Amino acid sequence: MGFLDGVKVVDATRLLPGGYCTMLLSDFGASVVKVEQPGLGDYMRATPPTRGGRSPVHAIINRNKSSIGIDLKRKRGKEVLRRMVRNADVFVEGFRPGAMGRLGFSFESVRKLNPRIVYCSISAYGQKSWHSSMPGHDINFEAMAGALSYSKRPEAPLVQFGDIASGMLAAVAILAALKKRRGAVRIDVPIVHSLLASMVLPVSTYLATGSSPSAGESLVFGSDPYYNIFRTSDGRHVAVAAIEQRFWHNLVVALGIPELEDLRFGGVEERVRLAREMKRVFASKTRDQWAKILMDKETCATPVLDVGEALESDWARASSMLTEVGGENILNNPVKTTPRSRSAPFTRAPNLGEQTDSIMKSLGYRRFEIEALRRSGVIE
Repeated sequence: MGFLDGVKVVDATRLLPGGYCTMLLSDFGASVVKVEQPGLGDYMRATPPTRGGRSPVHAIINRNKSSIGIDLKRKRGKEVLRRMVRNADVFVEGFRPGAMGRLGFSFESVRKLNPRIVYCSISAYGQKSWHSSMPGHDINFEAMAGALSYSKRPEAPLVQFGDIASGMLAAVAILAALKKRRGAVRIDVPIVHSLLASMVLPVSTYLATGSSPSAGESLVFGSDPYYNIFRTSDGRHVAVAAIEQRFWHNLVVALGIPELEDLRFGGVEERVRLAREMKRVFASKTRDQWAKILMDKETCATPVLDVGEALESDWARASSMLTEVGGENILNNPVKTTPRSRSAPFTRAPNLGEQTDSIMKSLGYRRFEIEALRRSGVIE
């Protein structure tokens, strides 16, 4: 039995935050049905780069789900979704505040259909902020949360931290609500606030000093050579986090500069000298040479890998971080449980409306009704 076997989720979201939330729920056994706009579907279907006409982003985020295409602006399309909601445990939407209400699926409307529904909204600034009507994507969310202010020249982020943080928090809140619900539960997850709440160290620096952190300002932001990144002879890099004394001792011994061990406790001049010497030493060998020397000596030093190297590494392979589902490689869930959290094997991300017929039949629609709705464009 999967942890969430029997839990039915209606996913009326687009893009990453809601999709990531319901992906996590599906990984733990929930039955997730994506409600998609006919002819277009979830925008992640077209997120570049694509391979063979399919987006790996879509393949990863929408695994284990079913898809039904419904035109929610049509009266008969709304009725299909109402039937789905009556039988669901969870309803997740990711539109700007007010959009679902205009379609007839506000929390109050859905609660009347299903008095035990867990209704989760994920939006940029939550339901009550005056910013709530503004459009945006992850780079906007990171900018507003202060996550791009660290360096003097902000860059587009590699990881969509705002989207992922809000998706995770939404999934956690849904699980908590399912555990103790006695009636309908309303969950409001603001993306920008979710990211800000995850920035524990930067916020703590501000609370302690009254100033926002910047690169090189304190230990965790690279002020000291024993917690920093060093360039190697091949133009690559090694990350060092030898904060504890024993790791620091092991590091300087492995680097061949044990006589400099006490400089980390010195003044500005001593630490500048130490940083200079460490830069010189690291520049004498390649990244991979240093990795072989340092990684098995308890030094808290690791090579800086690119995404491909991380995916192909021994540790990633050992945990099957890339797994094949339906002929496609997807990024796996790293959490391992005993017993297994999901009873059935992973399934590939569905084509738009791939399960429309079976879902409609489960809702009580007869074949001629399904075909009539399809011909009229209400469903796909």
